[in-house]
Amino acid sequence: MSTPEILSVIKAFRVLSAFDGRRTILTTADIAKHAGMNSKTVHRFLMTLENVGAISRVGRGQFSLGMTLADLGSQVSVHNVLSEAVMKHLDPLAELLNESVQVAVLDGQNIVSIAHIPSRHSLSIGIRIGKRWPAYCTAVGKMLLADLDDSELNKYIQSIHFEPRTSNTITSAKSLTKHLMQVRKQGYAINDQESERGMRGIAVPIMNTKSATIAALSVSGPIARLRMSNLMRAKEDLEHVARQITQTLYGGSVD
Repeated sequence: MSTPEILSVIKAFRVLSAFDGRRTILTTADIAKHAGMNSKTVHRFLMTLENVGAISRVGRGQFSLGMTLADLGSQVSVHNVLSEAVMKHLDPLAELLNESVQVAVLDGQNIVSIAHIPSRHSLSIGIRIGKRWPAYCTAVGKMLLADLDDSELNKYIQSIHFEPRTSNTITSAKSLTKHLMQVRKQGYAINDQESERGMRGIAVPIMNTKSATIAALSVSGPIARLRMSNLMRAKEDLEHVARQITQTLYGGSVD
């Protein structure tokens, strides 16, 4: 059972989590509603958090996040935090699937691998940490693109130059849009020899506590070993590990 001190920390973070990119200035009542706490309790937390600079009073009964959090945040590299958090999960996953696994993030028009465990087989896909690939022809890239809002996605699609890396590569804005809508609906993405002939992979999202995709997790390998039926079986293992990574990053429990 949690001690009172630990419960206080949890409640403080519930207060802080009420603020996001859309809600930067909130009232006590706003925060109480979001955090599921009564206004008197929220007010006490706000006073304490204001004293340490985590909350700033910006008007009568209005609050925003304080500079203490900004200073702490500036010391954190998001990609480093991600890569360190996922590595302990990738080793057992690679051993279980016996294929190459990676975690990647979106960087402009490309994806960048931030964590990777190569296959022990002599024939494997050429992934390495820091390697960049066009997002539209990779499983991790398509998974990340599918989570963009419609405006961001349209901007991306209109800006890229499609290159037919193989005969399976999607090379039109209309086809990619339709494909990504299906990825968004089904919750996973497949790369069936779209970036490299003879290679296949599947990716699932790694989400934050607000169900927004922050990275993608994939397994990939030669089509001789990764048949479509194998990919769908691997999807469940990927999804379980993705939830474990979310727990490592944000706390909570995994089903």
